[in-house]
Parts: sequence; structure tokens; C-alpha cells
Amino acid sequence: MPSTYFYGFSDDVLEVVLHEPKSGLVPEALVQDIWLNRRITRRGLSTTDGTSLEVLYPGRLNTDAGPDFLGARLRMGPTLWNGAVEIHVTSGSWLDHRHGDDPRYNATVLHVTLYADMWTGRLRRADGSTLPELVLYPLLEERLRSLLRAFYLRTEQRIYCAGGWDRVPDAVRARYLRELAMERTVSRSRRFASGDAHQVFYEATFAGLGYAKNAQAMRTLAQTVPLEACRTVSESADIEALYLGCSGLLPQPAALLEADRATADYVMELHDRFDRLRHRLALTAMPASSWRFFRLRPANFPPLRIAQAAALLRPDGLPREDPMPRLSAAARVREPLAALRAVFDVRLDPFWDEHFRLEKRTTPHSSRIGRQRIDALLINVVVPALLALARQAGEDDEACWRLLEQLPAGSDEVTRLFDALGTRPGTAVDSQGLHQLYRTRCSQARCLSCRIGEEVLARIPRDT
Repeated sequence: MPSTYFYGFSDDVLEVVLHEPKSGLVPEALVQDIWLNRRITRRGLSTTDGTSLEVLYPGRLNTDAGPDFLGARLRMGPTLWNGAVEIHVTSGSWLDHRHGDDPRYNATVLHVTLYADMWTGRLRRADGSTLPELVLYPLLEERLRSLLRAFYLRTEQRIYCAGGWDRVPDAVRARYLRELAMERTVSRSRRFASGDAHQVFYEATFAGLGYAKNAQAMRTLAQTVPLEACRTVSESADIEALYLGCSGLLPQPAALLEADRATADYVMELHDRFDRLRHRLALTAMPASSWRFFRLRPANFPPLRIAQAAALLRPDGLPREDPMPRLSAAARVREPLAALRAVFDVRLDPFWDEHFRLEKRTTPHSSRIGRQRIDALLINVVVPALLALARQAGEDDEACWRLLEQLPAGSDEVTRLFDALGTRPGTAVDSQGLHQLYRTRCSQARCLSCRIGEEVLARIPRDT
């Protein structure tokens, strides 16, 4: 609704009429920000068809292809929904972007639009089902132009104590980061102490191989083919066919028309093996749309990662038969890091030395699991498993911490934030501590629950 203001200049009076911004001037990122931070009325929400709506968790922002928010928890009417949320400025953008033809958006439980238009309440998913919608504009807690101005003038301050970071003694930071690394590892170890530790290790290994973008899909694959089902398959080629088939990524013959003969023969052999196995084991394949290739290096493409996971599950592979005693034994040798790395250094069929995908041959490359990925598996899966094993047996867990100190620090978007402050992690203890610091303190603005935050506040000069 426009607002009218009158300004006087000497004997002249100027009438100014302010309107809310038009939809073309509003970036979709602002609408995402409004949804994420819930800058709307929270009571009495309802979808466009009148169904009551309660936002329990808006989801996590997806920076890859697919819906804008993943893992949202919503109560619509009496039903609790977990799924994706897609955000647009207008409802028609759902059609403009052809989301209604894309199976990846079938998991979208709510479409959120800033403005209603002729398509509002009429959207459908690719499977033909009606998509519930929420219109934000009538619910805004502030005028849109104020939100828009704040959005464009915002400054990105992801670490609130950045200005005082260098005033904290190095010894204090190092000691606290070690405590946080232990906190993070202990938290991860608890999953091995409940339920089937072997299945937990198996799923965690798959998720670790999936890299960030396909971690959940790899975990789902490990759940689709339970460890007990894998143990009934003894031939290496059958194991590879089992996982590639259940992933839904085996190309159909029509997709192999331009493939060379060796590639086509290999894939068709996988098809034959999988057809026999799925009937015997009563397994179904995942949708191919579960997997992401967008903005991935070829070495992280899902088919190669799945083949690497299958290689780990050969009859003598670590995750297949009671991995805990083998892990414990490897951790007690003279050079445990080398021994544990060797466990994950598996060879694949020579086919994978010239393939990242199953449809076409590429230039020769190494198909082995890279050193950085192996080290990430050791940090995120093996060390927590060893810690749980030691504590269950009432044994000294110092070997776990020594192993973490020997592993190199990784470099990612979190550690690079602290690089800019002059703190570069040297070992996995440092990088794990920084991750725990950022994710459980900095990102939640819990400065008063943080040793470093307390030090910064205590060293702020005060007027006398």
C-alpha cells in the first residue's frame, strides 16, 4: 500500500508517494533470507488453500542444484512434514524454471512465494500432486522496502570476535581448540555406542565417500543395501553391480549408443549381474535424481565413488566383516596412521582407470581413493569408532588423540574463515576444534559460552 508524505521547502510543498518495491526489484535471495530468519508473523499461518501451517524448522539453505531449503520440518493441518522448501518471488517462477517437470522437486513439501499471482494455488509437482503454497507479503513483520534496504546494506560478520581475535593468547586458543576437538570427536563416537556399530560404521564410510554433496545419497544407498545383504554376495564384480544397480545410475542401453565397445560391454555385464541379485535379495533401486553431479570435480562423480565403496566391501574389505577388531589392531602397530591409510587404499577394476561415469571413456587417471579423502574418513569415522571401542572396553583412549594429532588439517570454508584471522590449523586437532568452535559457538552467537569470546570481552579496554 502506498504511503504519502508532504515536505515543505520555503513556500513550496512537495508531495512524495512511496510504494513497496515491485517484484522485479526484489532478489530471490531476500525472500530466502525472510524465510530462513522467519521475518514474518508466526501465528495463524495458513497455506493458500486454508490449511493451518506451523514452521518448526525452516530447513538448511541448499547451495547446490535442487530446492532452496532441505530438511525443513513443517506441520500442515494435523500432519508433520519433513522435506524441501522452494522459494520464489512469484508463484509463476516455479513454471518459468520448469520445476514442475523435474523429479528432484517431488520432495518439495511447500512452495513459498513473496507475491501471489495468477498461478498461486495451482502449482503441481512432476508426479502430478498439488503443491501447497505460502504467500509471505501479507505476513511481513516490517515494510518490504525496509527489509530490502537492510538486505543490501548488511555486512557479513560471521565471526563476531574477529576484531579482538589477535588479543587472545596463542596458548589459550590452542588449549581451547584441543578441548573442542575432543568435544566434537566424543559427540561423533556416541553413534557407535548405540545400535549396530558395524552398520553405523558401514553407513558412515559410505557417507564419507560421498563428499558433501552426495553424503546423504551414499548413506541412503548403504541403507538400501543393508550390510547383511552385502555379506551374502562374495564375488567382487557382483558387489560392484549390486551397489551401482541399487544407486539407479546404471545407464539403459539407449544411453550407450555412442559408447565404445568395452564400455558398453562392461555396463551390460553390470546389468545382467544386478538383475540376478535384485531378484534374489528383493532390493529396489534408488531414483537416479538422488545424485548430484553439478559443480563436482569428475573424481567425485557418484559412479566412481560407489565403485570405490564397493571395492572396500570385497570379502577381505574392512567394513564387511566385523571392522572394529581390525581397526583396533591397526591403531596399535608402530605406525598406526600408515596402517589405517593402507586399509582404505583399495584397487578398482581397470575399467575405472578410464571412467568417471558409466556412459563414456575418459583419459587415464587414478581410480583410487585420494589421500585427502582417506584422511577425512579417518578423522570423521575411524577415530570416533576407535574412541567408542576404547571407552566401551574401559581402555586408555590416548592413542585416538595421538592419531588425530598426526593427521593433517584439512582446508575448507570454515578453516579459511580463521585463516583470515591469522589462525591456520596445523593438524586435524586444530581443524576439528575450529569446526566445533564455528558450528557450536560462532554461528549461534554463543560468545558468552566460549572461552575465546570470554577472553575477548575481558580484554576490551574500559574507561577509567
